[in-house]
Amino acid sequence: MKITHEFSTPRNIFEKLIRDYEQLDIRVNGDNVFNFVSTAYHLHEWIKSAPIHSSQQGKRLVKRAVGEDCIKLCRDIITAKKTYKILIDDPRAQNEPDYTKKPRVMDREHYEKGHKHYKFIIGDKEYDPFEFKESIMNIYKPYFQIK
Repeated sequence: MKITHEFSTPRNIFEKLIRDYEQLDIRVNGDNVFNFVSTAYHLHEWIKSAPIHSSQQGKRLVKRAVGEDCIKLCRDIITAKKTYKILIDDPRAQNEPDYTKKPRVMDREHYEKGHKHYKFIIGDKEYDPFEFKESIMNIYKPYFQIK
């Protein structure tokens, strides 16, 4: 059996955004955040280049996406206009986690139970990384879930 992992349509990029979103549930770190914001920002470019952009719905989605503050922040990170950092307050941690290995417990679970507190800092503003990624998904999900 041959399996192809293709990136030729906006839907392929949206599916990558979902995978990046899920990686942030597993581990909140700089790499996963960068992958997510990069995909989130570039998705509207894929939509603009696709035949779906000629539809009213496609045009509205692109217009909405580029006007959203969270997408503007993604652009600023991707184009190096702003820097970011992730702060994790974990009272139980003894040392830095090994980010090359999958954690035993997902960061999302620690977050929901209040064991760890996460801050996504862009420039001089703080964001909750889980709320930030939800706000981005809420821009694109309605469009791609309609079929």
